Amino acid sequence: MSAAVRALIRQSIAENPVMIFSKSYCPYCLRVKDLFDDMHVKYKALEIDEHNLGDEIQQSLKSLSGQSTVPNVYIKGNHVGGSDATHAAQSSGKLQELLNQDVWKTQDI
Repeated sequence: MSAAVRALIRQSIAENPVMIFSKSYCPYCLRVKDLFDDMHVKYKALEIDEHNLGDEIQQSLKSLSGQSTVPNVYIKGNHVGGSDATHAAQSSGKLQELLNQDVWKTQDI
């Protein structure tokens, strides 16, 4: 993983309470964005298919989170997962717990 990609990922997760690594054409990504929109929760989406380092970003995310697919959702530094995991967290109340926490998890990336 290049230092530039590592810094981009770290900065994106650190600066955004809800960070979604996404692809613009992905229906699962749209589903997650719709969930946050419906909850009136602001998020930052990095559309990796539109980024010049997109392939490297996706590979780096896989090595960091173990997840090779998008969306790849982080809330206050906590890796939530993809669309199904994010919706399950919303149903269980875990999503709101993460959104309400004051402390952000520090990332070792």
